[in-house]
Amino acid sequence: MFLEVEPCGNVDQPFSMMYREMETPREVYAIKYTVNGSDQPVQVTGWDAEANAPCPAYACRVEESGDGVALLIYGGTGGLRLKGLEDESDWDLHSAHQWGETHLVYPKDAFTVYRDEF
Repeated sequence: MFLEVEPCGNVDQPFSMMYREMETPREVYAIKYTVNGSDQPVQVTGWDAEANAPCPAYACRVEESGDGVALLIYGGTGGLRLKGLEDESDWDLHSAHQWGETHLVYPKDAFTVYRDEF
């Protein structure tokens, strides 16, 4: 899989990397993310740079540059967008309570809630 993220309103920097998938990607709803020094569950969505709108986010196990198996969390051409688990507001690039990431790489058994689990 070739992951490429463009700079846009969600993320400032480009990112591109080749990963070897170890399983079929699954749509992800929530993950744990370090916020103010503590791991907290957060909602995650993908961001489509062209449409400037949310799109699905996915997670799958990948081979990580010879370091073993890791969990890759990725979204659309504009990366990922995250917000607190209890935040019921719409996804919005102007919200001070949301933030963007190009992608995330976690340990293979990291806390993840998939959309097909509920």
